[in-house]
Amino acid sequence: MAAQIFRIAEHRIWREYAEHFKSKDTAEAYLTEITEFEKTCKINFFHMTGKNAEMYYTYLLEKEASGKMSMSTLSKKFWELHSFASYAADRKAEYELPDTFEDYFYPWLKRLRQQEKFVHSVPVEDMDALYQAVQEDPMSYTIIALIHRAGLSSNEIAELRPENLAVYENGTFAYIEGRETVCYIPEDVSVILENYLSRREPADYLFYNRTGGPLNKMYISRMLKKYTQKAGIPAYSAEKIRTTCGTAMFAYDAKPGQVAKQMGITKTQILSLIHI
Repeated sequence: MAAQIFRIAEHRIWREYAEHFKSKDTAEAYLTEITEFEKTCKINFFHMTGKNAEMYYTYLLEKEASGKMSMSTLSKKFWELHSFASYAADRKAEYELPDTFEDYFYPWLKRLRQQEKFVHSVPVEDMDALYQAVQEDPMSYTIIALIHRAGLSSNEIAELRPENLAVYENGTFAYIEGRETVCYIPEDVSVILENYLSRREPADYLFYNRTGGPLNKMYISRMLKKYTQKAGIPAYSAEKIRTTCGTAMFAYDAKPGQVAKQMGITKTQILSLIHI
């Protein structure tokens, strides 16, 4: 089986495509990416389907999320695969390729442009370390979860009051001043929030300082510095942690408008940032 699959370098269309490169090293780099795709998906390049391209996108995205690959490297890989696939698809009759062969990588390039906006999001293992470091501080744990999983900003966190929260049959929501729509609180964060609410002292604001007054951005910044140091990870800002919420949503097929709604910014801002 393997002998039939991994022979792209022997195909005439590859040899002619490779002649377009001035550098032999560049051609070999492209060939390496194509071969890696074939081996990972266990499929001949010219017999791939859209499902194969989707599977490979998910596979690489998981590597990026775990910190094993940068988003720029992921984008480069898909661009190179798209480049050869597009060239071959335009000439499939000439080279007698299967009629079903298409450039199935192209649709994912748009998704990757969305992801590039969040290229500086926090790796999964660093967030795990941060949650581990802050687990004995219920208020800080809840704040970080709301930033990381619900996409709230530091200012929104500081201004939240208990009465801004509401629980309905379809989930928990936060009414945040300045937002046109309510903010959905993911189910796992809702559990964390309920635990915190059962422990907090009565106060006007949901989160408060030692005197019972509202927090500010500096307080949250110092809190993050304290716990990132304890976790032994880079000193991530609240905004950088917040971008991870957008990354996760895009990874699960959310549209720009949905991400904008969850994070409290306009769709126009999302579109301008990701250059769609």
